This record gives sequence, C-alpha cells and structure tokens, in this order.
Amino acid sequence: MIRKVELKDLEEVFSLLNELYENKIEKDIFVEKYQRCLEDETFYGIVAVEESKVVGVLISRKINRLVKRKNTLFIDDLIVNEKYRNQKIGKMLIQNATNYAIQHDCEVVELTTYIPNEKACRFYERNGFEKRHYKFKKCIDVL
Repeated sequence: MIRKVELKDLEEVFSLLNELYENKIEKDIFVEKYQRCLEDETFYGIVAVEESKVVGVLISRKINRLVKRKNTLFIDDLIVNEKYRNQKIGKMLIQNATNYAIQHDCEVVELTTYIPNEKACRFYERNGFEKRHYKFKKCIDVL
C-alpha cells in the first residue's frame, strides 16, 4: 500500500533515508525538518507499507519555477528496503508521485542520482526518465 507520509513514520523513514545517505544524517536535525515538511504545502512524501512496516519512501517537493508555465515535482529521495526490492515497490512510488504531479499542475517530474549508481540509473530509465542534464555542486564551508 502507498500512502502519504505521517508523523508516526518518522523512525522508519529516518532509518531508510539514513541507509541511503550512508548513516550520515544527523537525527536531531532530521526530526526538526521532518516535522516542518509535514506542514509544508510544497512537500509530498509517500511511503510503501507492507504488513504495517514502512519498506519504501519517496520524498519530493513541488517547485514553481519562474520561467516555466507549470510546476515541477522534484524527487529528492527514493529508497526501498533491500529485502523488498524487485517487487515493483519503487515503480509504484514513482507512479504515485507522477499521478500527484499531474493532479497538481506539474509539467515534469525530475530527480538526480549518482552516475556510478548504475542500478538506479537503469531503474529510472525503465520508469520513463531520461538523462538530460549534468548537475553541478559547490560545497560551501560554513564556520
């Protein structure tokens, strides 16, 4: 079952996303941001639930770009618990987010992934995404 993320999902969502980010998420900051996101009208987070357990999560946000006629749904994060992969859960999360985008006046769904992550690249291509951009990143040292 796919449903919107709720406050009660915080621990399980944290666990999945922390896996995705190689245990580099600071929990206290995550908790604060998670609670704020639930109140943000541009936030769209969904979970896949099997037997009362969160086994997948997709975090996205609706972006209103100044030069575009319609909105963009940007997928920030997508992960499925390793034990539940290859069961079409990721595909269902993508389809749900795409339906949300259509219903909320978006013209495109975008995401980024690391180039060396070939499995993810193949997954996104199989689900209708195409490689279109390079993403550049500049790290800023904050004292």
